[in-house]
Amino acid sequence: YVMSEWTAGQQIVLDRREGYWGEEPAVTKATYLFRSEPAVRAGMVATGEADIAPQITAEVADNPATDFSYLNSETVYLRVDNQDAPTTDIRVRKALNAAIDREAFIGTVLPEGTELAVAMVPPTTLGWNPDLSPPAYDPDQAKAWLEEAKADGVDTSLPIEIIARTENFPNVTEVAEALTDMLTDVGFNASLRMVEVAEHEQYYSKPYPESEGTRLVLAQHDNSRGDPVFSMFFKYASEGTQSGVNDPKVDDLIARASAATGDERAALWSELFAYIHDEVVADVLLFHMVGLSRVSERLDFTPTIATNQQLQLSEIGFK
Repeated sequence: YVMSEWTAGQQIVLDRREGYWGEEPAVTKATYLFRSEPAVRAGMVATGEADIAPQITAEVADNPATDFSYLNSETVYLRVDNQDAPTTDIRVRKALNAAIDREAFIGTVLPEGTELAVAMVPPTTLGWNPDLSPPAYDPDQAKAWLEEAKADGVDTSLPIEIIARTENFPNVTEVAEALTDMLTDVGFNASLRMVEVAEHEQYYSKPYPESEGTRLVLAQHDNSRGDPVFSMFFKYASEGTQSGVNDPKVDDLIARASAATGDERAALWSELFAYIHDEVVADVLLFHMVGLSRVSERLDFTPTIATNQQLQLSEIGFK
């Protein structure tokens, strides 16, 4: 395709390239219109003004004939700084995980089909470890871990502030508020601050601002590449820009997996996923998110995990 028109902030037009050496796609022309509201995008497909509306919300995905849900490549989690008190103590990190009723979010503020996360990357990624399970919701155990840590001198009363980004994903404010309430219910001194993109980045990437107590950064990470290498380095290596971890074994596994190939590479990534999840308890992994798109009934096209990042026109046909 060639870009034949571009009106900044309004539309982009692509025309099929004549003389293309490969198989000729069915779509001869594609016009991309920019509409910020999911309901508006979905409504345009319903009225025939558009053919595909990606990233609509569950509230407007009400037509089974045109609306598709699919696991996308985004993972939502709370980044925990393992170098800050009180989250330097693994019992506190375990308590954070046990305090959260992950299942309660699905079908309420998050769409049906959302999956509980056990790794920073989606299940389609190389080295996925099927033996890992999400932490059990157990508020009594969370309280017990906090009491045990407190008895050993950990100041569990230190403030824990959740930093969440406005409009990061649908219903992010409701999700962040519920997380804060769940942590408060088991005894954490938790609070919430909703911020815009630029301010969120100040807390998400190093150097992290100092604080009394610690901050949990609610974030959404995308990996649609099929390999965990960039995710694991940035999120977990000691030198990773957005890492809260400083663990020699983690660094060694990342280095060896990054250099390996084939089955050895997959096995090392799988070992790393398990070590981070079970032994380090590095963060609070929450959800593998679901994408929702509306597709005109005249098209022969089914959205997939790639749809939120790219729309391959050559894969679209007509009925």
